[in-house]
Amino acid sequence: MRRRLARLLAVLGTAGALSVLLAGPAAAHNSLVSVDPADGSTVAATPAAVVLTFDEPAVALGTQVVVTGPQGRANAGAARLVDDTVRQEIGRDAPAGRYTVAWRVTSADGHPVTGELSFTSTAAGGGSAPADPAPEPGSAGTGPGLPVWAWAAVAVVLVGAAATIGAQLNRRRLQEGGRADDPAGSGPS
Repeated sequence: MRRRLARLLAVLGTAGALSVLLAGPAAAHNSLVSVDPADGSTVAATPAAVVLTFDEPAVALGTQVVVTGPQGRANAGAARLVDDTVRQEIGRDAPAGRYTVAWRVTSADGHPVTGELSFTSTAAGGGSAPADPAPEPGSAGTGPGLPVWAWAAVAVVLVGAAATIGAQLNRRRLQEGGRADDPAGSGPS
């Protein structure tokens, strides 16, 4: 009985240690820090892009920016993530008028954060694009590695594997122990 308890505690301790070691840092939801052009602003010409800056890098999966102008959707291509910014290009022939920017960004912890803002341009496209931040050396520009939920899934799989291996070893030892303890050699029934 002591051996079983010791093995069970060893398996649980190993599983606990693995889950702590494999868990990523706790991440809070992303927050919008600034936007260019600024929310509610009036600009001289429709810019070539809208740049959203967050307090931490976003994850590409699920991140989307939709720019809508006087003639409908004004997006040109998909949003680009570079460090803590999300950049959405606007079509070159975008007319003057009011624009809304609806955004959805996936935080590093896997939770989506959404918002909406607007700006007005007094002249058609041809305005200068907001500065594109230079990526840090060695940065792929797509945010951090795996989200926390992915690390948690890996930990669950490893804990399940450790529990299965521990149960198999315990079963094998019980079978071998039953044969060695049985003086008649008949084994467990």
